[in-house]
Amino acid sequence: MKSKILIPLFILLPFIAFSQGIKKITDPLTPCGSRAEVDAMPGIYTDHNNTIYGFSLKGTPAEKATMMKNLIAVEKLEEASRKDFKLTGCATRLSFARSGSSNYGKNVYVSYGYNMGVYAFVCNVNQHATKIVDEYRTVFRVNFNPYIMPGGVHAVGTGEFNMKNGNPLYEIPVEAKVGPNFEKDKSNNPSRVSQYISESTFMVARSDAYKDFHSDFLKLNNGNGYVEHWEMGGRYDNHGPNSYQFIDRRYFLTKPGVPLLIPVSRKQYLQDMLEYFEIEKANFEYDNAEKIKRIGNSTSESAKRTMAALEADKLAYPKIYEAKKAKVNDLLAKQKPEWLQKPAVVDQDRLLKDANKILEALGRFYDAEGEYKSALYVLNPAYFVSNNGQAAKPLLIEVQFRYEITKDYGYSSRLFNNWEQHFDLAALRKMLD
Repeated sequence: MKSKILIPLFILLPFIAFSQGIKKITDPLTPCGSRAEVDAMPGIYTDHNNTIYGFSLKGTPAEKATMMKNLIAVEKLEEASRKDFKLTGCATRLSFARSGSSNYGKNVYVSYGYNMGVYAFVCNVNQHATKIVDEYRTVFRVNFNPYIMPGGVHAVGTGEFNMKNGNPLYEIPVEAKVGPNFEKDKSNNPSRVSQYISESTFMVARSDAYKDFHSDFLKLNNGNGYVEHWEMGGRYDNHGPNSYQFIDRRYFLTKPGVPLLIPVSRKQYLQDMLEYFEIEKANFEYDNAEKIKRIGNSTSESAKRTMAALEADKLAYPKIYEAKKAKVNDLLAKQKPEWLQKPAVVDQDRLLKDANKILEALGRFYDAEGEYKSALYVLNPAYFVSNNGQAAKPLLIEVQFRYEITKDYGYSSRLFNNWEQHFDLAALRKMLD
């Protein structure tokens, strides 16, 4: 099972530029009387030549060739894992797709994937004949160069705030200064604070192991082991013979010895905040002026109150701005190097919007991530290197297998158990070489 998968060029050539035909998989229509009977019926496997909707891979000829080579290799590895396995109770359908591009800092890679949906057989109650359901719950996926979402970390001192009594609220874009070049700067030169990633944002939809979240983060960050997100059934519940579990397992296959993300030091965070304060100042002044402009010549009592608050904020903000800069510069100047080099774990309370309370929290650090506290990370430039003109070359691989455990049918858990024992992840990892 661990043998190398060699794919001759003549196999690849027909698929370099293509649009697959659609071949409907017909229902077995085998007579049945129970769910157990259909779960034991011989299954149907279809490869990428028999997709349900057809597909095409977009890109340059070189990118298409690389994508097809890697996707067919995954297909062959999956087929090899079932060499001695009898598929029953379901039909599988494959598809290949390009999902766009992943921007790893300034390095752009093609993102594409293999998808094997597993469709259950059911016994039609009226016809007493076996049918295939229209949607799958069990699925095996392999994504090359998956997207890692930077941002989404509301580190203390960034984003929206108010000056007094919760109104007006200023919505502050954190990526760049608002203006004619905003979209360009947001894409090409975003602020450093907008590129932060926390353990919790990195693990969204990948793990729900809240009792030991950090350990799961380390597994993915170092490409060592798997994590699971229990979508139904409860990870920490007691499961009896009649219970139901719906589990999504993920692996990150990475190059050995180099983590995907590296911690932001306290020093780097404080320096990044000095850059951000200039963005916040410009965006506050813009938003404040726009709010005043919208009131115009209105003479209503509500407009008068809002105008008074806006004018007061306009006068008060420069003091907050200078106080934040002074506090950060003071920490950079007076703290010892060993303190400054510790990882930055900061407040992340989205309800904290009062500018004065934000000033109090600024520069407050913790030892570990927790509720309303985020450890800050960024993409590791030593891992996410230039593609050297090979944008479809695998830099990172994410493997997903979502499966069900239930007493009513076993096709999903049988397939998963066989995959877990026999799929050659090591061969898949070699694609990173």
